[in-house]
Amino acid sequence: MRNMGSRGPSYDFWLRVQRELDAQAMTVRQLVERSGVQHTVIASLQHASIRNRSSRRRNVLALAEVLNIPKDEALQLAGLATPALSPSVDVRAVIRSSSAYDDEQKAALYQLLDIFDRDRDLRRGQTEPKAS
Repeated sequence: MRNMGSRGPSYDFWLRVQRELDAQAMTVRQLVERSGVQHTVIASLQHASIRNRSSRRRNVLALAEVLNIPKDEALQLAGLATPALSPSVDVRAVIRSSSAYDDEQKAALYQLLDIFDRDRDLRRGQTEPKAS
């Protein structure tokens, strides 16, 4: 049974490493030899004691390469990347068609979207703020 103590941001990646080791019948010692990543670093992924983000990224990518885990997936599992959002999603249409919200809630969500849109446009310099 594996230790399920405190979990850090790389815990999901650590779980994936464990699954790949099992599936590939590879030992941690073999992983250390093939990846060049120290045993203590691999163990620390579970608790995220690697404080240096660039060091953690380098180690995650080295482990991912040896275990044939896609780089994007490895970085996301390790908490070093965020999933890409599809720009083609029409949030207003999703809200409009959802039965999860009543009309009052939908109106509040539309107001929030309007605020976000105005803020985004202001940051891009596309509109001038309205005078109070």
